[in-house]
Amino acid sequence: MSNLRPRLCVLEKESSGYGFHLHGEKGKIGQFIRLVEPDTPAAAAGLLAGDRLVFVNGESVEGESHQQVVAKIRATTRALELIVVDADTTELLKKHNLECRKEFVTEGIPLPGGDSDSERADTQSNGTPRESTPVPRENGDASSERSERLSVSSSTKEERGGLRPRLCHMSKGASGYGFNLHSQKTKPGQFIRAVDDDSPAQRAGLRPQDKIIQVNGVSVLGMQHSEVVAAIKAGGDETTLLVVDAETEEFFKRCNVLPTEEHVTGPLPEPMSDRTSVEDEQAAAVERKSSSASSNASLPAANTSSTPPPEVERHPEPAPAADGLGLGMSLAQAKERARQKRAAKKAPTMDWSKRNELFSNL
Repeated sequence: MSNLRPRLCVLEKESSGYGFHLHGEKGKIGQFIRLVEPDTPAAAAGLLAGDRLVFVNGESVEGESHQQVVAKIRATTRALELIVVDADTTELLKKHNLECRKEFVTEGIPLPGGDSDSERADTQSNGTPRESTPVPRENGDASSERSERLSVSSSTKEERGGLRPRLCHMSKGASGYGFNLHSQKTKPGQFIRAVDDDSPAQRAGLRPQDKIIQVNGVSVLGMQHSEVVAAIKAGGDETTLLVVDAETEEFFKRCNVLPTEEHVTGPLPEPMSDRTSVEDEQAAAVERKSSSASSNASLPAANTSSTPPPEVERHPEPAPAADGLGLGMSLAQAKERARQKRAAKKAPTMDWSKRNELFSNL
């Protein structure tokens, strides 16, 4: 049996509630504990931020919507019983293709392959068995939540094929759209500061720290905070926001392109570094050809007292290409032509005294 197992948390409701926040994560199945407030029934019961909720009062809630799970919790008239799994336990169940069961809380998770497999799965590299509950992170730690959102965001972008802007269309609810807009002194633009749970903004895919690019098809880059708010309100009970997260904004900056609605599903631009590398290589090749030609042309001028080698008369230089730089030739032809030039215009052998005299004149 594995030492990793689901945990049963029994909560008695107080006047201020249970003391935890529930939310769904985009790209992940299930409902998760986002925050556990200190000195609350949830904290006393051992609930931890990041736990995934599996059973509510003995009923499985895997696959149910956020509203359905909240309704089950609110309908509780006695002590609330939650069975949860942390990230390590979830990974162990997924690895062995096991469905979480209530009896795993007391009996442990049966693993294929016997005790040896279980021991390998539940021991650290030094052979010390892991405790059933991993060391909890600080509940509600902002950096932890942010790192989780980034990893989910990255995987989602890989699946949909790149860093793209997002088009979020929402209809106003009874309490508005459900997001807060703010500006930052150190960064130009208007950003999403917070998104309310189960709000039109959350359902539309809006996320904290998103930067607004367009409002209802009109660019708001360079607008003041009040102007962007007015543009949103001008849409009435509906609005459409084109937004980018920090990674996507950085990508489009490297491309020197402004994100538009076409980039939501259409072709993406290439970063400037990728485009210029080919151009730089071509320019360098042309420069090498030009340098080679000028060097070869300067040799006879520097050695005017020397008699031109007879090879020059026997092998006249081929006529130059129409563009003057030989850009119409293939790479192989250009190399062969440069080799012929070097062979044809090679200076005659000199003794050391003359060579030293030539160099001293230079």
